[in-house]
Amino acid sequence: MNSNRNKWNINTKLNHPVEVILHEGNKPLVQPIYQSAKFAPTENVPYWDQFIYSRVSNPTTRQLELTLAEIQNREDCIVLGSGMAALTATFLALLQSGDHIITFRELYKPARTYIREFLPRYQIENTVLSLSRIDELEAAIIPGKTKLIHFESPSNPNLDIADIDHILAIARKFGVLVSMDGTFAGLHQHTGFDIDVMIHSLTKFANGHGDVIAGSVAGKGQLIKKIREMSIYIGATPDPHSCYLVERGLKTYMLRYERQTQTSLKIAEFLSTHPKVKNVRYPGLLSHSGHELAKKQMKDMGAVIAFEIDESVALSADKFCHQLKLIQLTVSIGSTESIICSTGLFFAQDLAPEDQREMGINNFSLRLSIGLEDAQDLIQDLKQALD
Repeated sequence: MNSNRNKWNINTKLNHPVEVILHEGNKPLVQPIYQSAKFAPTENVPYWDQFIYSRVSNPTTRQLELTLAEIQNREDCIVLGSGMAALTATFLALLQSGDHIITFRELYKPARTYIREFLPRYQIENTVLSLSRIDELEAAIIPGKTKLIHFESPSNPNLDIADIDHILAIARKFGVLVSMDGTFAGLHQHTGFDIDVMIHSLTKFANGHGDVIAGSVAGKGQLIKKIREMSIYIGATPDPHSCYLVERGLKTYMLRYERQTQTSLKIAEFLSTHPKVKNVRYPGLLSHSGHELAKKQMKDMGAVIAFEIDESVALSADKFCHQLKLIQLTVSIGSTESIICSTGLFFAQDLAPEDQREMGINNFSLRLSIGLEDAQDLIQDLKQALD
């Protein structure tokens, strides 16, 4: 083939465009998006140490993984196509037929459903406990069979606080791995705990703008290697452009989180004094049952509030959401706009009535995620809907 481009025909030129090479030291301040499915390897480096195919690895994806590993104080990290992909890849990589997993009912509903209904198809048994009865954890361990304890803190949707030291102590006693979903707390929290794998939905606070679906698992290198291999074969790889948007969102992560946390406390205090609101659950309130434990484990108390409305306000929590003007009815958390939804409708359909009662989930319970609006505007919106 003639290397002189001037002699190429137009179809060849269009499919092999001119390469732009930067001068040494002339680097972009924002990492480029490597929106390519494939890469040409060099002979000078072993093939599997290079980028070859984006389902396996991509420079944009890897940049995000390194950022996430660093801020979480973990050896390595893998980014996946969603928070659920991060959860399922972790379970499938770390468990096998005949194993046993322990989790808690205070858990993201799809994760709870996957553990209860899908893992048994692989002959993986489960025990579902309650965070309010954490003393039952040790008795639930099946020596030699229990391989993983999975939990959330704060939990979805009612912001229960797990005693992480207690969970880790039991796990280490029996040689059991621990995975934690820290989405509600945020990436910068719980980094000092020796948790084997930390799982996050990057859709939430990490990206922060409600326009990306992605997840991550950070932890000990050998475990991440196993999870990475599983994710490659189940095709859970995210798109490079999504990874770029998460990386961009992380630049304002702390600014957003600090502002949202400050506003959340003001909103929680308002709700806790309103006569038509009860059972306000926010770790930053002294009235929260896990307040002292949260202060011990977390730097910030988060930007999600759970509460119940009085029956006189509306026929249901869902009906109440439609009375709000500024706060929008939708699922998810961690965006720049404040959003709300019914916890009974969206997060409890799989739970037994007794579990729902004990967890404080009913037709009048709500989950509110605080955005970047002015606190007084949010209070006025809640006030007009409640009044």
